[in-house]
Amino acid sequence: MSIVTKIKNVTGKFNKIRKEQGTRAAFDEVWALGTYVIYDRWKIHRLKKFPPALHPNRMLFETNDDFTDNGRALFDYLVENGYNQKYELVWLVHDPKKYEKYQAPNVKFVQSFKKGSTIRRAIAYRYALTSGYIFYTQAFNWIGMSRKNQLFIDLWHGCGYKANKNNRKVFFDYCLVPGDVFIETKKEFFACSSKKILPLGYPRYDLMLKGSAGADRFKERLLKDSGSDKLVLWMPTYRHATSERLNEETLNNEFNIPIIDDREKLLDLNKFCKENHILVVIKRHYLQIPYDFGENVLTNIVYLENSDLEKEGLQLYEFIHCADALVSDYSSVAIDYLLLDRPLGFTLDDYKEYTQSRGWVFEDPLEYMPGEHIYDVKQFEQFLLDVKDGRDEYAAKRKAVREKTHNVCDNYCQRVLDYFHITK
Repeated sequence: MSIVTKIKNVTGKFNKIRKEQGTRAAFDEVWALGTYVIYDRWKIHRLKKFPPALHPNRMLFETNDDFTDNGRALFDYLVENGYNQKYELVWLVHDPKKYEKYQAPNVKFVQSFKKGSTIRRAIAYRYALTSGYIFYTQAFNWIGMSRKNQLFIDLWHGCGYKANKNNRKVFFDYCLVPGDVFIETKKEFFACSSKKILPLGYPRYDLMLKGSAGADRFKERLLKDSGSDKLVLWMPTYRHATSERLNEETLNNEFNIPIIDDREKLLDLNKFCKENHILVVIKRHYLQIPYDFGENVLTNIVYLENSDLEKEGLQLYEFIHCADALVSDYSSVAIDYLLLDRPLGFTLDDYKEYTQSRGWVFEDPLEYMPGEHIYDVKQFEQFLLDVKDGRDEYAAKRKAVREKTHNVCDNYCQRVLDYFHITK
């Protein structure tokens, strides 16, 4: 690539940022790139060529979003049980100041990215190159190398129904899955040895099974505000993603959400929920572009963001524990929710399109969906009525699927630590 082409690409990127995010964001990107070229790139090259000493008792964590999900659940367990007396626990985050209240002995929060940019800072590489254990939930390919006596453990972010479009580059020693049935599917997903896939379950399952007093209080407030007796959590997978390359063009309607095709159906569903004292909480997938219900006034359909849970000091899986039932589709959360043994509904109005677009990890995915199969609003309302009235015809089917999908235990964090011989 010629220098002229590189300059054009960089200029185009900055102009796009300025147009979409403003001049300040574009300036931050320019500053990030400049400091990277002048300092960080050289520093990173030196770090990789002459790595600092490895710290066997240093654990590095990174999640997407920051300080959440399986990494957060495992970290909290380590601190609560005093493992930080022996191990240094380091988090790579965007803004360390946000997490000052979580400081504890041997706990450190480090800024991973340059401000307003996706460019890694040299200090992120230093900690990645010197940690004995690296726990993460998305991808860690940016480090580009591993060292002898380092363990890269991909805690991952869920095993569901959707097939992958392209193999992902493997950069881990081990990756977690909920149960044996996912060993083969993730082996194919990553094109790796089955020995790298561990059916230990996820640390966040401890949060989901135990819940918390804070999550209970939040639920009670939501129920009171809406005059409801039951809370049904609706967690659709993303269709229209914040990144165009991830889009699934299987669903196109007014609100970009399953089942609810137009304003009339939205308002009718809200009226139905109000009359039956049911609250439907829609939790947006973090990759989904924000839903927009316009100026429609909704009393019993609540739209929940990660930021709302953060304001309450809650993790998502604490809140999932509170749900009297779950509605999903092809998302891995439906597999997770099997552990709670509560009613499940599956919206399948774009099932045929999804089959052609994305495909499945199971030969017959419907056999792994032990709950009401919902294709329209009327069926959705019937599912809600069943939850309200305590009708549950799928307990036996849930049990049969759970036995295939989960390696059940009562302490998932401890199971992970025991497997890797991490002791106090």
